[in-house]
Amino acid sequence: MTRIMKYALWPSLLLSLSLSVQAQEAASQDSLLSLTDAVAAALDQNFDIQIAKVQLDQAKTNNTIGNAGMLPSLNAVGGINGNITDAHVELATGDVQNRKGARSQTLSGAVQLDWILFDGLRMFTNKRRLEELQQIGNTSLKQQIQSTVSQVIIGYAEVVRQKQQLMAIDTAMSLARVRMDLAKKKFEVGTSAKTDYLQAQVDYNASRSALLTQSALLRQAKDSLMIMLGRDQFINYDVQDSLHLNKELVYRDKEQWMDRNFSVQLAQQQKRLSEYDLKLANGAQYPVLDLSASYNYNRTQNGAGVTLFNRTYGPQGGLNLTLPLFNGFNLQRQKKVARQEVFRQDLMVQRLQTSLAARYRTAWRSYDNALKSLDLEKENIGYAEENVMIQQARFRVGVANTLELREAENSYVAAMARLVDASYTVKITETRLLELENNLVK
Repeated sequence: MTRIMKYALWPSLLLSLSLSVQAQEAASQDSLLSLTDAVAAALDQNFDIQIAKVQLDQAKTNNTIGNAGMLPSLNAVGGINGNITDAHVELATGDVQNRKGARSQTLSGAVQLDWILFDGLRMFTNKRRLEELQQIGNTSLKQQIQSTVSQVIIGYAEVVRQKQQLMAIDTAMSLARVRMDLAKKKFEVGTSAKTDYLQAQVDYNASRSALLTQSALLRQAKDSLMIMLGRDQFINYDVQDSLHLNKELVYRDKEQWMDRNFSVQLAQQQKRLSEYDLKLANGAQYPVLDLSASYNYNRTQNGAGVTLFNRTYGPQGGLNLTLPLFNGFNLQRQKKVARQEVFRQDLMVQRLQTSLAARYRTAWRSYDNALKSLDLEKENIGYAEENVMIQQARFRVGVANTLELREAENSYVAAMARLVDASYTVKITETRLLELENNLVK
């Protein structure tokens, strides 16, 4: 567009350029949000990342030996009970007691200790299971961070794409304005039909309408990006005019990246979790040995009866052994279900690996094709720009008609749009490849 404007120095175009400069100056007053700033803001404020952090903290909190069942439980209990009764008591000595409103009171207290000493090693399996859950939380957080970064890059690229499309439509509007003013002058001096001027006016107004529509699309893209950043979506800001494109990616065999992929790591961790569940089910068939001990205090005072006062206190302890013999075949059922779950998780890992390998090949082909398309569109934009310059010169001297110039303008604007889309596609496919390789976040 710059080379065209250098050769088309009509007053109307100068006015259009003046308006464009004013618009750029107004836009410059908005804060510039770089891609680095957007990623940093998302890492700090994105709601999905914050939720994943809370879930990891919960897993860390639960990962204790006490929660695994390795520590004893110690409780203090106590109570006081009283009643008022009318009593008639005949003793073995022949004495008879008649009490009306006899009061009795019982005071009791104890400190009780319960400790499972052996449960088929299930407590150790539980501890390893809790550690695995913490690792799952950690991997989930890393996956969420990488996924959020990927979404922010794609969202930012979409804003840049819409901004560049807006610039392409602005170029179309400027070209239509030049053609409209030139057609008007040629009509006024009688060297051209009025229909050329009217068509140029229609094209200029159509570009103005498209500019309004594209401005709304740009605003929507900006709002969507702000939601990813966890910010107010109505904040006005500007973005960079273009993005750095990594054209040096190389195809990697799945052995080089598959095990590093967070989705695969999560699937493998879920499989290990099911293996721990199988160990817990197997451990349920072993006996359970627990220690119980307490220190008790009891005090009873009666207003009637053989024993008017009684007080006991002292320690008590014992070992209890529980051996499961039969529980309606539920133990066998649980073990079978646990084995099936391990097999199912293994199948899910294999399915995920196959799916990711196919996605990677597809993403690589898309990336390679996008690079070729970008090079082609860069070459094509030069031809389209030169064609517009030539048609403008021919139209100015009356050799070309308005349809030829209009076709050249449309081809140039379409070439600009294709170049924008090609750059966007390169960035998207690049981001998806890096995400699959687990190279998006270092």
